[in-house]
Amino acid sequence: MSPVLKLNLHRDKLRALRAHLDAHVSQLTEDITDVADSGDRANQQAETVVNVGLATHDAVVRREIDDALERINAGTFAACEKCQAVIGMRRLNAIPYARYCIRCERRIEQEGTL
Repeated sequence: MSPVLKLNLHRDKLRALRAHLDAHVSQLTEDITDVADSGDRANQQAETVVNVGLATHDAVVRREIDDALERINAGTFAACEKCQAVIGMRRLNAIPYARYCIRCERRIEQEGTL
């Protein structure tokens, strides 16, 4: 498969993932603003806390996706931001917005730093 075709596949995958996240955040937002019966207020409050957490996580992932799309446009996609090594296809297939190769990601996780 040609490099251009691979980039297009990753771009399409990232856009589809972004659309899915947008739909999920929209649903979560709707659920958060939905007013339930007063008899079930405690359950609603717990659900709202969970939904806010999910929406926050989705927003972070969406930013990562947008950054990955920018890296595709800039020609730096699949290059580790730490060591500039090529990020493996297996990793990109699993995490299409990955910024780091697996070696650098492991180091970052062990050290707790960026």
